[in-house]
Amino acid sequence: MIKNTQIKPRRKVRVAMPAWEIGRVETGLGVKVGGLGVVMEELPQELVKAAAKKNIDLEIEILSPCFAHYDKTKLTKRDVRIPVTLDKHTFEFDVYEYVFPDGQKAIYFWDNGQLNWTTSTAVYPSDPQLAMRLYATVGQAMAGYIKQGNFDTVHLHDYHVGLVPLYLGDEYLASTPAHFTIHNASYQGNALVIGNGVTMLENLNLPSDKFRKYFEFFGNINIMKACMVALHETDGKITTVSGDLEGTWGYAAELKESYETVKAKAQAQKGSAPGAIFHPNRALDLFEKLPIIGITNGMSERNRPENLLELKAAVLKKVQDKRGPANPIFHHPVTQQEMLARDHNFEVSKLAVKAELHRLLHLEAFDSEPVNNPILITAVGRLVEQKNLGLVGDIVERVLGYDHNTKFIILASAPDGEKEGKASEADFFRLANMHRDRVYFNNTFNSPLAKLILAGGDFTLIPSRFEPCGLVDFEASLVGTVVIGRATGGLPKVRHCAYLYEWLDISDRPGEANAFFHQIKAAIDNYRHNYAHHEYLMRTAMAINASWDASTAQYIDMYRYGLMVKKWRRKWIDFIPDFVKSLGEDRTLFNSFFVPAKGEYSSDLDWRLKTALNK
Repeated sequence: MIKNTQIKPRRKVRVAMPAWEIGRVETGLGVKVGGLGVVMEELPQELVKAAAKKNIDLEIEILSPCFAHYDKTKLTKRDVRIPVTLDKHTFEFDVYEYVFPDGQKAIYFWDNGQLNWTTSTAVYPSDPQLAMRLYATVGQAMAGYIKQGNFDTVHLHDYHVGLVPLYLGDEYLASTPAHFTIHNASYQGNALVIGNGVTMLENLNLPSDKFRKYFEFFGNINIMKACMVALHETDGKITTVSGDLEGTWGYAAELKESYETVKAKAQAQKGSAPGAIFHPNRALDLFEKLPIIGITNGMSERNRPENLLELKAAVLKKVQDKRGPANPIFHHPVTQQEMLARDHNFEVSKLAVKAELHRLLHLEAFDSEPVNNPILITAVGRLVEQKNLGLVGDIVERVLGYDHNTKFIILASAPDGEKEGKASEADFFRLANMHRDRVYFNNTFNSPLAKLILAGGDFTLIPSRFEPCGLVDFEASLVGTVVIGRATGGLPKVRHCAYLYEWLDISDRPGEANAFFHQIKAAIDNYRHNYAHHEYLMRTAMAINASWDASTAQYIDMYRYGLMVKKWRRKWIDFIPDFVKSLGEDRTLFNSFFVPAKGEYSSDLDWRLKTALNK
């Protein structure tokens, strides 16, 4: 018997992927403020590869604002203009296209009046009212483009583009699946209702009848709430960036917890009532009611130490050429010379190279060769509330006193206007002045230096207040630098090769500092007295499978699910005429009693049936 071995033809699926940040900063046609930009730089191409394994020809178009610093002469202007209405005044957005060398297509939306204030470092309005208006106009432009684009699926990333489904409308969402990935639920797009919420929605060209159920949030308009409700009602999936499909761990699990649950955990942990806690879902109890799933972010293979571009001499030479001879990448001449003279990529079988990076990092930070086996504890990041790096300053001198040959290397800066962050900067400068041979602090970001710090260090500190996914934990672990941090969000994914503490009372900073210190102490003790265990952690960390494979396979399955559920909805809609016909002479009786609920209790199926009964 001859089996039918005919291969199924590859199916083409087109996905529109709106996001405010897309990464690709080095091209001059993208921005990367935080983790969203990092993910969007890698995810589309990884999705294309995952789809190919499932015999799907996936075509993604990233939709993003065209920020003012972009060189539009590099972009191709599309012969399409999208009408947008604000305050009952209609104007048009220009649409541009660019295809990056890796084949990824980006679609940019530009209006001078809306986006002329933006720069490479300022893409988010600080005023919530202005932000709401900007997200509304760009959201309308994106929705208008999507409607013209014959897409099979829409995949939204974070609240900035959360109004797009409202502008796509119920009819569009009834036939085309849309999904929403939340990268950070602490920022939800809230704007105070001024005057009347219904009028505010009308001025934003949004359906005013959706104010109470979709937008209203403690006297605010909340974009994230509206997007979540709209997509849930149309069978879209709401995902976040760590956890599993059941939401049993990571950020997906944290977002589902009520304030009372988190407070009870804090009390059990501390043994007394907490003064204050950080509630991950920020009182948006939709997270506690809707089925939120976790799909944990990955990282591309280029982040492994054998592939890191920042450890390749040719790449560093190009960077140096751009900076000019008066502005060397590295401060110490030996570090500068060695890093630009040869590659310093390594793997688990070449840890001598990591030891050399340890030496070059010590030279860079302390202008001296390392002696007596110093432990280098590092920290790289932004001095903002989320990262909680100010806590590092609280434990520095305690650690210096505990082990006299442990040193700190900190590369961090605070955004303008971040008072606590600026106070932490001042504290780190103070510590670096007091302990010049043991504490290094730099508040000027330098990407090659950041990679040298991560690769050359022994430990890296991540005491985050919240960390939806965690990327720096992966970055550090892959280069054999062991994580010491707080067990929050996605960070527990490295628990098996890290030192993590648990703490929830954000009002008790000395208590948290004590918990943090005890993990650092344990790490130092193992390094000094049980180095075999430290080496085991280091090798285990380097062996982590941080690839996108599992995550992107789940995203592709989510796209497939979305198409399947739309097929199911079409099926049960087809049942309605048959049911109405079956009623016969009882149709009038049934219709008189059958009254669908309104507002938040309404059912789309009930109203479709009512419409059919009244025909």
